[in-house]
This record gives sequence, C-alpha cells and structure tokens, in this order.
Amino acid sequence: MELVNRITVKKDGVYVSSRDSEEPEAYRSHYSEMLTRVYEDGGQRALDQKIFEMINEMDIEMRGNHASVRRYEEAAESPEGMEIRDAYRVNWEACFNRLSEEDKRNRWTGRLTPGLKEFYAKNKEYEQIMYRQLAEICSPVQKKVKEIKQINR
Repeated sequence: MELVNRITVKKDGVYVSSRDSEEPEAYRSHYSEMLTRVYEDGGQRALDQKIFEMINEMDIEMRGNHASVRRYEEAAESPEGMEIRDAYRVNWEACFNRLSEEDKRNRWTGRLTPGLKEFYAKNKEYEQIMYRQLAEICSPVQKKVKEIKQINR
C-alpha cells in the first residue's frame, strides 16, 4: 500500500508525494501517469472519484495534514459523507441478502456463480455511485495565490 501525504495538480500533470508502507524511506514526489489521464479526461471531480476508489480499495492511505489529502477524509467523515457511505452499506446488504445461501457460501470458496456475478456487478455499480457522490461533496482544491507586492519608494 502507498502512503500518500500530498497530491498536486500542476500544468503538466498530477504529482503524488508517497512512500511504500513497507519501507521506512522518506516521501518522494512523482508524476502519476494514471491520475494525470483521469484528470485530463474528467477534471477535478473525476480525479477525486478515482482517489476515493483507491482509498476504498486500499491501494493508498492518506497521511499527514496537507489540505490536498485532508479534504478526502473531511468529505468522507462529514455528515453528508456518512449518509453516502451508509446508503452504500444499505444497498450492499440488501444485494447480499438477496443471494442464495449457496451463493453466500461460494463467495468464500471462489466458485463464481451467476448470482455472484450479478452481486459483484451490482456492488461495483454501488461503489461507483458512492465515489461519485463523495467527489461531489469534496471541498474544492485550494490554489496558492501569489501576492505581488509593489514597493513604493
């Protein structure tokens, strides 16, 4: 898993400051081709949606207090975020409860049945809705504003 402490959108793409959770190395900033493509294709909301997906799938874990990473936790933990996540859980449970007992058992054995295929597809649909809704409530990225001070002599 990658530990991420900063995500920066620059003119030439998306940069992520991260380190491997298994290694004691320092964070390093690197260009993310995949996140850059997502950003170029869909803008900030699409990037946010992808980040929420990566967090949920445990590909990345946000660390630190930089605004570029805090905004994801703040959105997910907000009252609106909790409602969105609760709605996902309710949908997942309803979908799971519609599975036959055999399909529920097969979920653990790895045997993919038509019922499980439908369950996984529906779950993926519910996840994408959740990620999109969380991205919609994610606070805007704060841009640095450079002040030019003129010195009057």
